[in-house]
Amino acid sequence: MNAFRLKKQLWRRWRRWKKAPWVGAACVALTVLAWRGMQVPEELSGLLTDKVWTVPEGLGELQNGHAGGSMPVAAAVYDNTGSGRTEDDLAMAKEREQLLQAVSREPVARTVHLKTAYISGEEVQTLSGERSPAQLREVIAAHPGWNGWISQEGDLWLERSVNDLSPLAKKEAYFGVDEHGNLTLFKGPPAADKVLKTFFQMDMGSMKSSLPEEILNQLHEGIRVQDIEEYNSVLSTFSDYARDTAEQVMQSE
Repeated sequence: MNAFRLKKQLWRRWRRWKKAPWVGAACVALTVLAWRGMQVPEELSGLLTDKVWTVPEGLGELQNGHAGGSMPVAAAVYDNTGSGRTEDDLAMAKEREQLLQAVSREPVARTVHLKTAYISGEEVQTLSGERSPAQLREVIAAHPGWNGWISQEGDLWLERSVNDLSPLAKKEAYFGVDEHGNLTLFKGPPAADKVLKTFFQMDMGSMKSSLPEEILNQLHEGIRVQDIEEYNSVLSTFSDYARDTAEQVMQSE
């Protein structure tokens, strides 16, 4: 009997609570909280799938998966805009900013030299006339990705590296041997003795005993190379006959 009375009292209280305004508001709040709890995982999933990172050139593996399971060499650095820049890019940008500040700091005109380091040697182009600070900034902006500095003479130097033969070398380069037995890249036939680049001293005795005489004659007369493939082929062939460093030192003594 007591249990029946207690159950009846609780039922009456519940009916009164349902009519109270705060009970309805609480139910609504609980419903909203439960619905938001279901939405949070969906929003997190959207952040993970919809966010697109911009990866610097050369780091495509970060977007498309690591090719061959290898990790990219350069580390990507992301700013708050989502654009990716490598540490080298950031360092170069800082150096260029410092260079721009240097040419703007003093109102003096400067001579500009453009230096290109090819695998066959270096070539320097000097612009005619001196450039004002405003013109210097234009020259720097026209050569993004180039290193730059101001020399002790006050000239502006811009330098880049190109993994290829220079246009001059493609027209006139010959591999040959100099008077010391060094494999050398010449401008024109070796007889002209216009050296572009010297590589290493070769074991001429070993070459004479293992290579046909016509190849040796061709080497002395000059082997014409016109592109990077021919250049690498000749260099790879004769590198097998390079004297090691210790042997060269003993001979020089």
